[in-house]
Amino acid sequence: MKKLLLLLLTTLLLNAESQTNYLGMRFVDIPSGSFMMGRDASLKEGGDDELPRHKESISRFAIQTTKVTQIQWIKVMGSNPSKHKGRNNPVSKVSYNDIQEFIKKLNEKEKTNIYRLPTEAEWEYVARAGTDSIYVCGETKECLNDYAWYENNSEEHTHPVREKKPNNWGLYDISGNVWEWTSSCYTKNYTQGCYREGAYKILRGGSWFSVPETIRLSNRYYSSPENHYIDSGFRLAKTLP
Repeated sequence: MKKLLLLLLTTLLLNAESQTNYLGMRFVDIPSGSFMMGRDASLKEGGDDELPRHKESISRFAIQTTKVTQIQWIKVMGSNPSKHKGRNNPVSKVSYNDIQEFIKKLNEKEKTNIYRLPTEAEWEYVARAGTDSIYVCGETKECLNDYAWYENNSEEHTHPVREKKPNNWGLYDISGNVWEWTSSCYTKNYTQGCYREGAYKILRGGSWFSVPETIRLSNRYYSSPENHYIDSGFRLAKTLP
C-alpha cells in the first residue's frame, strides 16, 4: 500500500514538473470536449458578432494558468514594453506580431514547437470552464471583484497575476487585467469567414480599463496585429501529443 501511494505521489509530482517550464510558466491540461460558444440572443448586452450561439468541439491541449508576466517576457525578449511596471504584472503593450516573435524564441530556447496562442474557441472554452454563465463567476456582475481587475477596482493600472480567484479550471485573470490576444481572425459573426481577408485578430477577456459588460465571456474585440495597447497582453497555449 505504501509503495502504491509513493508511486502515485511521484507520478503527480512529475506531472506537475512537466507542466512548468524554465520561465516558471505553469500550464494545466484541458480535456477534449464541446461547449456552446457565443451569447444567448435574448441578452441585451453584446453585438451581432457574438452570434449565432453554436456548438464548438475542442481537442485536448494545455494552457497557461496566468497571463504572461513582465519578468517572463524580459527573460525571452530582453526588454519590457509595459506601461505599468511590475515583474509579476502581465506584460502589456505587446502586439500580435511581437507575441509571434516571443513564441518563436521560446520554442527555440526549449528546442520544441509546442508553444502558441490559443484559438478564440479554445479561449472561450477554458474561460467558461464547464459553465454556461455570462461572467467568469456567474450570471451577475456583482461577483466580479473577487475574480477580475476591471474599471471598478483596478485604479487604472495592471496588477500582479494570481491575486484574484481562479475559475473552475484553475485559470487566473481570465477576465480583466489585460486583454488576451488569440490566434484567430475576426469574423463579423460566426457564420462568416475572416473579415477583410484576416486583417484583424481577436482579443478576449477585457482589461483593467473595461466596464463589466465588456468582460462578459462571450464579448469579442479585434485589432490589427501590429497594434500595441497599454491594456493588451496574452497567455500561452501548448499543443499536446
